[in-house]
Amino acid sequence: MEKEVTVKEALDSALKKHSNGELQEAEIIYRAILDKYPDNPDALHLLGLIAHQTGNHEEAARLVEKAIEIMPKMAIYYGNLGMVYDSLGNEEESTKNFEKALELNPKYNNAYLAHYNLGVYYKDKGELEKTLMHYDKSIELNSGFADAHFNRGLILLLLGRFEEGWKEYEYRFKKRSPTDSRVFNKPKWDGSNLNGKRIFVLSEQGFGDSIQFIRYIPLIKELNGYVILECRKELKRLFNNLPGVDEIIEKQNGVPNIEFDCYIHLMSLPEIFKTNLENIPKKIPYLKAGKEIAEKFKEKIKNETNEKKFKIGIAWAGNPKQDNDKNRSANIDKFKILETIPDVQIYSLQKGDYSEELKKTEIIDMNNEMDDFADTSGIIENMDLIISVDTSISHLAGAMGKPVWTLLAFIPDWRYLLERNDSPWYKSMRLFRQKKKGDWDSLLNEVIEEIKIH
Repeated sequence: MEKEVTVKEALDSALKKHSNGELQEAEIIYRAILDKYPDNPDALHLLGLIAHQTGNHEEAARLVEKAIEIMPKMAIYYGNLGMVYDSLGNEEESTKNFEKALELNPKYNNAYLAHYNLGVYYKDKGELEKTLMHYDKSIELNSGFADAHFNRGLILLLLGRFEEGWKEYEYRFKKRSPTDSRVFNKPKWDGSNLNGKRIFVLSEQGFGDSIQFIRYIPLIKELNGYVILECRKELKRLFNNLPGVDEIIEKQNGVPNIEFDCYIHLMSLPEIFKTNLENIPKKIPYLKAGKEIAEKFKEKIKNETNEKKFKIGIAWAGNPKQDNDKNRSANIDKFKILETIPDVQIYSLQKGDYSEELKKTEIIDMNNEMDDFADTSGIIENMDLIISVDTSISHLAGAMGKPVWTLLAFIPDWRYLLERNDSPWYKSMRLFRQKKKGDWDSLLNEVIEEIKIH
């Protein structure tokens, strides 16, 4: 009995250090316990957890699996093994262990995380009813878990259930990795008449998000506000002539030193204006290429291309830091097939140095011509068609009212909804959807056939 108490005391001491982030000190105690009692399942499991927290996931899996061999009915062991396999990128093992944990104890300490991770897994498989069920269970077990609320919101928006979806979307500021962690000492705007007040509209997320939701700015202006718009420097010149903007400032890391009475994040505006599928603001074009920029590229393109050729601008990849980029982006080799279309000239609007890959093709590389999105708009203005995966390029073409074909992953971003081949956000956009996850080849062949018909 004394021996067990001693082990318990040691484990309690180690757990306290572990919880306080003193991982090295906790590890020393766990290892000391295992030196005496190599089959102590709690010490094995917790040492595995430290290995997981410090990035040694393979060692973590070995230790936790050994703990499970000794004590196979502990839900928390399976739950944490699921997290380890998730970090190793092994979806099948991860899912199997989360489901086993919930089978053993549907309300174990971290059951809400198991449901959340299962929701993420089933979303990737396209099983959206199961996805929602798991997010709902996660929230039921931990009502304040913002990640589950936010991801639930994304599914609701994807399903076109906008009213519920926008509310859940607001949890993006409370997630473990919040969209914007800046704190403001002024009130958040509630959508009421501004009566001359200065409203600060905050930039967030990617370039495409800013381009898509900037359409709401004139609606704020109609409520009698002085509109100060924040944007990233690459967008500033493009947004300079946007109706309804009184002042534009470049985005900074902290709170800018400006006077304002209230604030709102750009992507909170759909909820403020109670947006549904029928009332999306569609005054398009709401972005235009500057006259001088458009003329400059008209001359350049005229000098490079036979005027009889059909001009197509392409982009095959988005920002690699975006959460779903592995699914939404293709690679240049997939897009080279577009060169096989007769009487077409392809222009690459892809940012980044792809000169080596492009020099063996007839594709004209515009990378060095695009200092910012104002330049990009000038090129798009002179194209006959834009073909792009889900990127800022497709959003810009849509906002300009230019013909754009957007190629979507099997499970697309929420804004493209499901099944339809048009976009409720952009009149000139046509959607092409993968029938099978990762299958860009079939999709691009479909695009080629459509171009030949037209």
